[in-house]
Amino acid sequence: MNTKRGLAVTLVLIATLASGCASIRARTDVLPRKGWTVYPGAQQGVTDIDAAVNGKLPYPGWMQVLLFPAFVLDLPVGAVFDTLALPYDLYRINHPEDFAGRKRK
Repeated sequence: MNTKRGLAVTLVLIATLASGCASIRARTDVLPRKGWTVYPGAQQGVTDIDAAVNGKLPYPGWMQVLLFPAFVLDLPVGAVFDTLALPYDLYRINHPEDFAGRKRK
């Protein structure tokens, strides 16, 4: 019985990691285009969940069904990560000149 539970937990963790952490995706894809903000991962997580529920993800329907639980599980993890990254986010917002010269490759 414990091996089945361990396998289920492992599969859920793999699904969560495979979907990509919303906090990392928000900081690398969304924020450079839209501007820096606090709790971007939580905002991206809610956006991802909304897109999965409304069928707006650019994936087939069966994949959206698989990604929805991963997005839901990622939301609290992203909120914790965003809380830990809050000092960096606030510094980045209040001192944009320190990051103006950096270009993405």
